Order: sequence, then C-alpha cells, then structure tokens
Amino acid sequence: MLDDLGRIAPVVAVRGDHDRLAGLALPETAVVAIARRRIGLVHGDRGRAIDISVVAASVVAGRSLTYRAGLSGALLRRLGPVDAIVFGHWHEPVANRVGGTLLFSPGALCPWGSLQGGAAPRTGAAGVGDRAVRRFRHQLGREAMRPRIGFLDIDATGIHPSTVAVGH
Repeated sequence: MLDDLGRIAPVVAVRGDHDRLAGLALPETAVVAIARRRIGLVHGDRGRAIDISVVAASVVAGRSLTYRAGLSGALLRRLGPVDAIVFGHWHEPVANRVGGTLLFSPGALCPWGSLQGGAAPRTGAAGVGDRAVRRFRHQLGREAMRPRIGFLDIDATGIHPSTVAVGH
C-alpha cells in the first residue's frame, strides 16, 4: 500500500502495532513540516498493558469506557511541541485540541476496525484477545467504525481536520 500511495504523492509513514510482523522497518514517530506547521505522526498505542486494561474493562462493563484518559498527555510527551498529532490505533475518529495542538485520528480504514482483514479469531488466548478487541470496537458504535480517510487542510488560520467515509 505504501508503494502505491508513493506513486501518487510523497509518503511519510510510522510503524503500527502489526507492521513489525509484516517486516516493515518504519520509525515509531515522525514529524513533518508543512506550510510552517509541525505535524507529528505516531500509531497511538500506549503499551500492551494499558491497551489490554482498557479493552478488558470496556468488555466487562458492556460499554466503551474512555480509552482517551491520559492519551493526549502521552502523545504530547512522545512528540514534543507540534501543531498537530495524527494517530490511529483505536480506529475511532477523533478531532480535538489540547492547548494549541490538534489531536486527529481519521478512524478505521478497514470495516469495523477488523483484525487481520476480518479473518476468524485465532485459537487459544490470542483468540480471546481477538474477540475482546472486536467487541470493544463494536461498542464504539457503527458510525465510529465506519471506514474513512482523513485530511488536514492547512492555511494561515490553522490546521482544519476532516474525514471522508469510504466503502459501503
């Protein structure tokens, strides 16, 4: 996909939580300068223990509990002073500002943030995790998990995020 995108425009990518398994050697973070604005890129996970805790607590509660508690601060600490941070990981659209920094996640590109392209859950403990993540994402709601791509419009007044739904 990165090669295909690179034929359209320059690409800057960072490593996601499954990219190492795919053999992709991508950096964990990147900062790009566009129109005198600094845009930080990061996948957005905070470590396996925190992620597992959030998913497990949400599944047990039967509703989506805020995974964002502490996320803004963690992302800001990781990237330093930037005008915007683009992240993903949770597959839910986010566009909010913390201080002068825009935090932006376009959401899920794959339907419902499916694991491994919608493959059946694995067996054993890994399968329990697969099912829990899917249940967590379903609890976010249909609109949150609708496949979409994101855009940042940058002008003299600032950085303006938007998303466009793709697919069905």
